[in-house]
Amino acid sequence: MPALPTINFTHSGVFCSDLDRMVDFYCRVLGFIVSDKGVASTGHRLFFMTQNPELHHQVVLFDGKPVDLPFNPINQLSFLLNSLDDLKAYYQFAKKSGIEGIAQVDHGNAWSIYFKDPEGNPVEMYVDTPFYTAQPCKEPLDLELPTEVILAQTEAMCRRRPEFQTRAQWMDSIRTKIEEQRVRIV
Repeated sequence: MPALPTINFTHSGVFCSDLDRMVDFYCRVLGFIVSDKGVASTGHRLFFMTQNPELHHQVVLFDGKPVDLPFNPINQLSFLLNSLDDLKAYYQFAKKSGIEGIAQVDHGNAWSIYFKDPEGNPVEMYVDTPFYTAQPCKEPLDLELPTEVILAQTEAMCRRRPEFQTRAQWMDSIRTKIEEQRVRIV
């Protein structure tokens, strides 16, 4: 069996009971900037936050954490792979390993697979695309297709959506926002 692709831990998602307060804290006290925001398919408001122009988000904050019930606040643990071919290889490995319920998602700015670990925590394996589109974005993905076809489908989808940019253009705009945030904090 070939070696598994290298994975890098990059971000986590956390459910919050007071989302606005948490967003304020992460921005004002920890120096993050909001890189995107919206409403998830579950109906939860969410904020993507980063301090790194190469990472769309390092933290995702969701509303919906109950204040009076035991609740796992982890929305997901996310691991970055080096290439789409690595994601395709990991997808094949996960299928052969008997992992059930693997979801494939095209986020426009990333291609992802999702599954649960043995204790039910959501895990995301993903790779960045060369494009940016406003988040959240959740379109079908078929990792059985050739890499060139997936790339062309994603680019076409992103160009149809508002705020299309290349990843490089988006990183430049986020770099500027991060620098402005740092000036405000100091």
